[in-house]
Amino acid sequence: MNKLLFLLCIFLSTFNCFAFNMQHLNAAAQDNNKNIYFSSHDGVYRFDGNHYLNLSTISSLPRRWTNDVIFQSPGYLYIAYNDQDVWKFDLKLLKATQLSDIAATKLSVSNTHLFMLGKEELTLLNLDTLETTKPLSKKLKMFDVSASANHGYLMANDGVYVINEGSSRLIDNSNVSKGELVATPYGVIYFLNNKMVSYSYLNDLKIINEDITSAKHLRFSPPYFLYYVDHGSINQAEITQLSVLRKGINPRPQAYKDLFVDDEQNLWTLDVSRFEVVSSKVKLDRLEIESIYNVIASVNDTTWLGTDDGLYKYENGDYEPLTDLNKKISEHNFSITAINQTGNKVYITTNLGAYAIDLRNNDVEQFYSGYVINLNIIDQRLYLSTNDDGVQIFNLDLEQLDSGHINKFLPNNIVWSVKKLLGTLYVANEKGLVSFNQRNEAILELEKHAPIADVQLLGNTLYAATYGNGLFRKVNNKWESIVSPLYINELHSLSQELYLSTNHGIHKYSSNDTYTTLLNGTGQYSFTPNSILGISDKITAASNRGVIKVERNKQGQVPNGKISYIKTSEKTYLNPETLKVNNSGWLDIALTNYNYTLSNDINYQYRLNNSQWHDIPTPLIQLNKLNPDNYKLEYRSKVDGAVWSKPLSFHFAVKGPWYSSNSAMWFYAFVAVGLIICAAGFVFFWLQSFHRVFKSHQTQLQREGLSVAAINLANGIDLCGGNETMVCEGLVKLKKAHDILNPIANSHASLGHNDLATAIDMLHVKCLSRDGIEPEFNVTIGKEALTKQLQCDIYAVLYHAVENVFKHASATKITVHLNKVGNKLMLQVIDNGKGLSILTRSVNFGLGYYVMDSIAKEYKQPIKRTSGRKGTKVIAQFPVILQPKPIQARNEKAPS
Repeated sequence: MNKLLFLLCIFLSTFNCFAFNMQHLNAAAQDNNKNIYFSSHDGVYRFDGNHYLNLSTISSLPRRWTNDVIFQSPGYLYIAYNDQDVWKFDLKLLKATQLSDIAATKLSVSNTHLFMLGKEELTLLNLDTLETTKPLSKKLKMFDVSASANHGYLMANDGVYVINEGSSRLIDNSNVSKGELVATPYGVIYFLNNKMVSYSYLNDLKIINEDITSAKHLRFSPPYFLYYVDHGSINQAEITQLSVLRKGINPRPQAYKDLFVDDEQNLWTLDVSRFEVVSSKVKLDRLEIESIYNVIASVNDTTWLGTDDGLYKYENGDYEPLTDLNKKISEHNFSITAINQTGNKVYITTNLGAYAIDLRNNDVEQFYSGYVINLNIIDQRLYLSTNDDGVQIFNLDLEQLDSGHINKFLPNNIVWSVKKLLGTLYVANEKGLVSFNQRNEAILELEKHAPIADVQLLGNTLYAATYGNGLFRKVNNKWESIVSPLYINELHSLSQELYLSTNHGIHKYSSNDTYTTLLNGTGQYSFTPNSILGISDKITAASNRGVIKVERNKQGQVPNGKISYIKTSEKTYLNPETLKVNNSGWLDIALTNYNYTLSNDINYQYRLNNSQWHDIPTPLIQLNKLNPDNYKLEYRSKVDGAVWSKPLSFHFAVKGPWYSSNSAMWFYAFVAVGLIICAAGFVFFWLQSFHRVFKSHQTQLQREGLSVAAINLANGIDLCGGNETMVCEGLVKLKKAHDILNPIANSHASLGHNDLATAIDMLHVKCLSRDGIEPEFNVTIGKEALTKQLQCDIYAVLYHAVENVFKHASATKITVHLNKVGNKLMLQVIDNGKGLSILTRSVNFGLGYYVMDSIAKEYKQPIKRTSGRKGTKVIAQFPVILQPKPIQARNEKAPS
């Protein structure tokens, strides 16, 4: 479904047609910035190839029906309204001024005067003084007016006049029943009744062409060309001799309101509700006969055209029927499907059969009877793709060869084409694609519900065209679909490009593309197999309307884009070079390349103040909530598959209060970061002060506790020497002394006379007596004697680590490892408790925390604590410090 929608969009865009809600398009004009202006029932519209802008929305111009619009350099539009009024519009100042209340049907302008044509009179307006004169009036009918730089020309019912200032001179006194005229730098060209006339003002000389008996909408195209419409067909002539150069430029005859030529020499047509470019890259030589399926080939350096009405010779835009050959082929109508030459013979295939024409004597011989769809010459053999008999093979002497080894593998007897690529023979069939290798082994390459129309190589990749399912390519032995037109008739390859003949134009595909693109100007034509003659700088092909020649677009980069206009909530600026706007909340920046034939194929990107590039789906940049500051906007464009153009920059400033500028925002951010850093530092030092207070408090408590403990010890000892009651009181005193001395003793070491191993065993036993927790001790410290101080320090760290688990971890298992590793002792205490948060570790004021850190600080080995959801691990390292061995006295005598 997505592919179908994509193809529908492509089809609708193939006409280079720009339609929108505008009716009665009467005239067009172009300014110095390449913008085109159209008069309509709804005022004057400005068009830049991408955007439409009604001038009435940005100025005081009336939004009413207009008859005509013209442009005068450096930047003025003159607009004639239908019922009344002629207005002037300043494109730079966007200022509209009413010049006259005359109801003009046509306008023209010279360097000094504005020509306003009414129904019965011509009025001239001096552009400096704004004074009006009427050089001609009270005529039965005024047909047309046109002006060059210095003077104007008028066609009335009684002849053609040249107008200088306020005077007029008759240059042709013919009675006029119909006619038009157009001024040129050299004079005027006019069609009068039934002839075309070119008048030279300098030489006062006329050239008449009476062969042109019908002409409308005359349009001069610098330097020497004239376009006109003859019964719906657009023709081109040169103005010096009025000789016709091209006929039938437009794809199909139709009625027009006007013609227009822009400064890129693109020809535009206007009708009631739309306008379109008749591509200058496409030349059509219309075939007047009603032939839909046409093929083309080169025969002895001449071009032959095969039609539904026999053979034609094509030369210099003219078609000449090959009557003698057509009669020899058949007395009845026949349709030609292929033309192929080898040596002195031309092989023609038709719906009636296959024929060989001897070019030396024009003899015609039929060698196959039946509908032939295609003809291919491979290895000096003729391969006929037939509608009923599969593949039929003949040698160049027209002797039929056996083709049974091919036909028996075909899924259907209808064959579209036969090709040999890199030694492999491919047969495109109604039901699939079959290949035959050099050993004549058959493989069904591709099978689809739609017919396989053709096969082609692009690089080393095989492509297959179907008539109904689009284009496919073979990658890693798998066929994948490519977004393309559904109905493809033939494939051609050139370099790294594939060209597709379809029912709706010629499409192009490159190996790096994801979809095919239509060649501009070809979408209105249908192409059959064998309809492309050659592909070079130009593609020459036979379409359903005649022979067309299409210039291939080799342009890798599109012209640099421009800013067409910028719209804010307050004002619209046309083609701005720089800009200062108030902080209005939003900006619409319209981009264009002024390329009226490629506008649908161009992609755009932009960035602001050297940020990242942003893709935009349409050439309209929308910026919102810009802070007051100076901005640099960069933008670039490219055609699909090409490279990006060099970025262009546009500088603009947004004004507003200083406190909302970007600089102010950076200052605010700097202040905020500074405040955060200061707050973090304050909290850190605040916590450190708590730690210092806690340490000093603990020291004071220990000092006071020692005094209390000493008193309790003395009292307890004394009481224990008395009766039973005194002994009980004495034991209570001793218990209080023990409670005070125990944490003080354990704050550093509490081994007493025990060694480290014994103390750890006692700690293990203590842990085993705890309910709800499973202890596991793994101790390997060797038999070497450690210093007493080291043993005390290790035990103190271990003791407090274990106590912390009991008090805070809510664990069910505790594991202790104390191992000698080289010259180090590694202590690990691991639990499966709830862990410690960063905040808990930061504000921890426990005694054990300080004891452990102070001991680790003495050995210059910090305690490592890791905590998570699975518990906490405490790791401490100690150096191995051994007790010194006793030294024998020197004077000690040895035993006898």
